[in-house]
Amino acid sequence: MNKNKIIVSSADSKYFFLLKELYLSIEKVGILSEYQFAILDTGLTEEEKIFFLDRSVIIKKAIWNTPVPKYKILGRDNLKTQVARAYLPEYFKDYKLYIWLDADMWLNNIESFYLYEKGALNNKLTIVPQSDRAYVKNANVEWVFGFPKKIKTINYKNISKSISRSLGRKYAFHSTLNAGAFAISDNSKIWECFQKNITLAAKKGRIFGTDQVALALSIYEDEVPFEFLPAYCNWMCEFKMPKFDNEKKQFVEPYIPNNPIALVHLAGLDDIRQDKNILSNIETLDGLKIKKSLRYNV
Repeated sequence: MNKNKIIVSSADSKYFFLLKELYLSIEKVGILSEYQFAILDTGLTEEEKIFFLDRSVIIKKAIWNTPVPKYKILGRDNLKTQVARAYLPEYFKDYKLYIWLDADMWLNNIESFYLYEKGALNNKLTIVPQSDRAYVKNANVEWVFGFPKKIKTINYKNISKSISRSLGRKYAFHSTLNAGAFAISDNSKIWECFQKNITLAAKKGRIFGTDQVALALSIYEDEVPFEFLPAYCNWMCEFKMPKFDNEKKQFVEPYIPNNPIALVHLAGLDDIRQDKNILSNIETLDGLKIKKSLRYNV
């Protein structure tokens, strides 16, 4: 069957088990009949790659697609995908739809996930802003004698250090865009804008967060067509624990209407990413308190 939609992720050996869980979560819902799964390899072993190759997964070696100061890289090959994700049509040619998913997330609900496809196939960069009614704290402020001395946001920090303070101030209070999951069609204009901003953001060699800066500039500064999805399409468990629907056996957002979460994202939860056996305190929809892993249950 000729597939014209592709889901791409990446990992090195450190993230192999997370990548494996992401793949298995996608396989379980049965969409691999319509989606190709692919990996940008940043350091998987040959044995680890066999697991995926045996399942017809495409694996390509990630490269530095844009110039980056060598003294800033210091052998951190895992950071290649901060840049490479802007060049997916060059790694994997002739697909109608490209969806990027970080390895530290897994597919919990397919109906919510399909919103990525719906937005992208309408020729819009489709992504989730890192803001929600459940994410209470959006900025850090340092106070001196009752007056704000310094206001800290992710956009201000990343854009200021990558490009300029003036641009950082301009978008300091715009929603941070979560680069862990996004969808773009084969619209060359969107990809070209993304790549232009990746090159700009990587120029000073501050690689981590380059993708986030480039996506923000593409939408806020260059005004590419975009679709903002609700937070339950890419749920940041670090900011607020989800609830669990015991009847449907899936995670849901913590407040009514308790929409099913598309992607359970474990960014910032290093202990859980390293140890699948760690259990979190989770509340069910019927008010029970349970101990449950946030990792994908194979």
